[in-house]
Amino acid sequence: MRRFAIGALFLVLTVSVLAQVPGFTPFSGDMTSKMSDGKTMNGKVYLTTNKMRMDMNMGGKDAVLINDSAKSTAYMIMPSQKMYMEFHAGQGMRGVPKMSDLKNYDPNNPCAQAQDMTCEKQGSETINGRSTDKWLMKSKKDNTTMNMWLDKKIHFPVRTVTKDMQMDLTNIQEGEPSASLFEIPTGFRKFDMGAFAGGRPQSQ
Repeated sequence: MRRFAIGALFLVLTVSVLAQVPGFTPFSGDMTSKMSDGKTMNGKVYLTTNKMRMDMNMGGKDAVLINDSAKSTAYMIMPSQKMYMEFHAGQGMRGVPKMSDLKNYDPNNPCAQAQDMTCEKQGSETINGRSTDKWLMKSKKDNTTMNMWLDKKIHFPVRTVTKDMQMDLTNIQEGEPSASLFEIPTGFRKFDMGAFAGGRPQSQ
């Protein structure tokens, strides 16, 4: 469970929350991620003002990740265990970016708030049925690169490609998702991060 939790959390924290970008449009869509080792992750993305939810399935295991940028808090929900974990700004796990690393994309310059990245526009393309701008993003620290196709209307990547992963967003439905999707289900217990190695949940 721990390996799956870390992998799922890494995925959600590497996707920027865009709800504060001018012209933001709430939406939902299907997500598919293909890893370089052949593994795949399928799921669903819901985005509304200051909140993002990702439902994921990897290797037959389900997880739900909710990010509340207004509270600088993220939650990972484990439906089969009826438990959830809570992460706050500045708090991280080994190998996982901190919540403070989340940044909004500017559709005119995705690197505007990323001082350690450079962005170069590569043109415009239709990807997964959506009109996008393609950006090449490069790290100033180690020259690693990422190609990102940013949807011109919803300002969210419909395709992201790195040396380790390709993530695609399809079947996009514009419109406000239900508010209940961004809440912790009733009766779920909070996982005690201090006892992570022992796997003990704590009562709410």
